[in-house]
Amino acid sequence: MNIHLIEPLNKFVKLPDSRWESGWWNIDESKAKKLVGGEIYFHKKQQEPSFFGGSITGYRIDQNEQYQGKIVFTLRYDAACRNVKTDKSGWSKKMKIISHD
Repeated sequence: MNIHLIEPLNKFVKLPDSRWESGWWNIDESKAKKLVGGEIYFHKKQQEPSFFGGSITGYRIDQNEQYQGKIVFTLRYDAACRNVKTDKSGWSKKMKIISHD
């Protein structure tokens, strides 16, 4: 599965091992598990091409009070995930999940 997300605030954290974190997303853990290994695309707006993205290497559930229960994805940047457009159907709550089944 792949996911497209609206991320206007650039809330990315570079990790020491060349991976990145992006959070805090309101996604069920069961969906987050299925997304590991898929691609993640970040857009400023639904109809704009992605400006950042990569392959999802994992996730964690934030325990901090402010974001408790929200999903934080870890990803490895991939230039092929930039400038990707997706059609306007299928968006819900600033995200669009594309299943390959």
